[in-house]
Amino acid sequence: MRRSLPPCPAAPRGIHLLELLAVVAVLSVLLAAGWPALQSMLLRYRADALQLMLHASLSAARHQALTRRELIGLCASEDGLHCTEDWSRGWIVYRSGERRQPPPSPDAILNHQHGRPDIRVRAQASSGRPQLFFQADGRSPGANLTLRICAGNRLHGRLVVNNGGRTRTERVDRNLPC
Repeated sequence: MRRSLPPCPAAPRGIHLLELLAVVAVLSVLLAAGWPALQSMLLRYRADALQLMLHASLSAARHQALTRRELIGLCASEDGLHCTEDWSRGWIVYRSGERRQPPPSPDAILNHQHGRPDIRVRAQASSGRPQLFFQADGRSPGANLTLRICAGNRLHGRLVVNNGGRTRTERVDRNLPC
């Protein structure tokens, strides 16, 4: 004869509220401890992305000048229509016509790229030019133009456009102030 055993109580399924609260508390402590390093890393990645976008725009503007065989301009622009001084807000690539001038009409704009408000871009040239032009042969006459990329209050990198129209990226000591 077999005797049947009383049924075992079922094991609890799921998690209890106390376990869930303990996990949330541990995660919040870990996140609070790593947040400053995470924000610094995100800012550096954003600055890298902006520097790559600006380098691509400079190369594309030179390519457009060579392909179209005409003067192509590039300048800082917030609204995508007019040239401004602040490269951090964005920039435009446009057909300049026969002279070095701002975009003559909205139809002349080839590309508008938005910037990032948390990353500053400063343009410096010995001639103080706020715009950059590529001739039909791809050259960029005048003094070399240097675009400084600043993440926070530190220098992140530089883009230099030489007289031949070539753009190069420079790595910098990131401990320098911007």
